[in-house]
Amino acid sequence: MDPVKPIKRFEDAPEFIAFMQRKAEMVAAVGQDDPYFVCHDSPLTDTSLMAGKRVLNFGSYNYVGMSGRPEVSAAAKEAIDRYGTSASGSRLLAGEKTLYKTLEKELAEWKRAEDCLVLVSGFGTNQTFVGNFCGEGDLILYDVLAHNSIWQGCQMSRATARPFPHNNVAALERLLVSRREKFGKVLIVIEGAYSMDGDIAPVPEIVALKKKYGCFLMVDEAHSSCVLGETGGGVDEYFDLQPGDIDVKMGTLSKGLGACGGYLAGSRAIIEYMRYSLPGFVFSVGISPALAAAALTSQRLLRSDPSIMRRLHDNIETFVSEAKARGLDTCLAAHTAIVPVMVGEDTDAYRLSNAMRRAGVFVPPAVYPAVPRGKARLRFCVISEHTREEIVTALDTLLRVAKEEGIALPGPEA
Repeated sequence: MDPVKPIKRFEDAPEFIAFMQRKAEMVAAVGQDDPYFVCHDSPLTDTSLMAGKRVLNFGSYNYVGMSGRPEVSAAAKEAIDRYGTSASGSRLLAGEKTLYKTLEKELAEWKRAEDCLVLVSGFGTNQTFVGNFCGEGDLILYDVLAHNSIWQGCQMSRATARPFPHNNVAALERLLVSRREKFGKVLIVIEGAYSMDGDIAPVPEIVALKKKYGCFLMVDEAHSSCVLGETGGGVDEYFDLQPGDIDVKMGTLSKGLGACGGYLAGSRAIIEYMRYSLPGFVFSVGISPALAAAALTSQRLLRSDPSIMRRLHDNIETFVSEAKARGLDTCLAAHTAIVPVMVGEDTDAYRLSNAMRRAGVFVPPAVYPAVPRGKARLRFCVISEHTREEIVTALDTLLRVAKEEGIALPGPEA
């Protein structure tokens, strides 16, 4: 065995060296004009304020325009006046609020679940649940394109964890046939809508498998709640699922609901156990009262005014159809708010993102390691507040700046 070489400076760590190599590639392409961490000094709606200039914004998770909406802001301010700015403690011990109980009750109703638990972080919700629901002698099977927070949870868990090919129900069943009887609990983890290709999971087929083989199913709905369904209820509403079809529905308050945090909705037994046992909840402060009030108001607005979701769905359809009419490759997108446009090389995606920003349209690049090498893309996020004219302007601007930069955008794959 080769002797271990002590690393005494972080600059000598292999992960830092690899990071600096990737950063050098970006600098070589765009100089010091970093396409990341660009400041926005206004709510992110159809437009945002960048360096004092109003630009079209296609990089926001504010899918139904709740962040910045007057009713939502007013509810957050009122909650601060009543409760203060912090929960000021773990909810288990001292930080509980009537507001939190109301939010969880109404989220459970919206998600067709018996109960719900709200946590301070969407990422942390996935990580702590996946990392603690299964243990030694259990099995986690997760979609290979599942979010990093799910993979991090698998790393934490003492369970055996195996990926299956993206949305491949047959491959998942083969794993269940060969492995189900060797483990106690088996947890299948998928996303409702995937954040890099914009596609929807075949949830009913996976529900059938979980019932056939006696498994638990978790669906990460970070990008499907507030996007799918007539009231934004997510995959339950979209596929008209029954309350027990999905055991645990994870969602975020940080995107469509215009706040920050995460939640787990599921059976009363699972949620009650988690309320007293889940490390990321028990050993954490509760969310800010302002955020809870904002999320509660946003959810109520979605359920009472279906026109909000209709506007979002119309805009998604418009963006996808207009992009295809221009010969652009939108990957697997069709019915979700994320519509990627394939570029190819990371350096071209950096250049295009910066050129778009200079032309008045903000859209961030998605590059390796978030996507495979050679599959870099511009990741457009469509929201309910966009207009048809803004969508057409953004797409026409992309074609123009790509031509000016000498970048040939690939057409749809056959």
